[in-house]
Amino acid sequence: MSIFFTFLISTSAIAWNPFSKDDLSEVSLSQSELQKIKVNAGWAKGEEHTLIFEVSNSLKGPIQCGAANVVLMDGKTLSKVFVPKFSIPGNAFRNASMPVEKGTMKSYGLICTCFKKKGSDECVKPV
Repeated sequence: MSIFFTFLISTSAIAWNPFSKDDLSEVSLSQSELQKIKVNAGWAKGEEHTLIFEVSNSLKGPIQCGAANVVLMDGKTLSKVFVPKFSIPGNAFRNASMPVEKGTMKSYGLICTCFKKKGSDECVKPV
């Protein structure tokens, strides 16, 4: 009987949280925000198998990148999901990598987002 009440209390506690961040949502970066994000990709000297991304965030607020896609010369696509997403604070840069053979890449792209408060256009820290 006490197990039932414990479950009931825990589910009602989850349903209402005065500290929730309901006014925040994760959104794609706008065109003007994307212009302030610089991504370089390449291989370290002597490295032939690991593609390194350097992501530079010139926005005031943080962004996070959750996936990378690489199109190879033969038309195949390689993808990597970053778990957890890697965060880049405002006015900072971070590196990420994925296995890609040097000389086989045609193009690449990263999928990055940020958190915004309802009614605001500025990326903010979610915590």
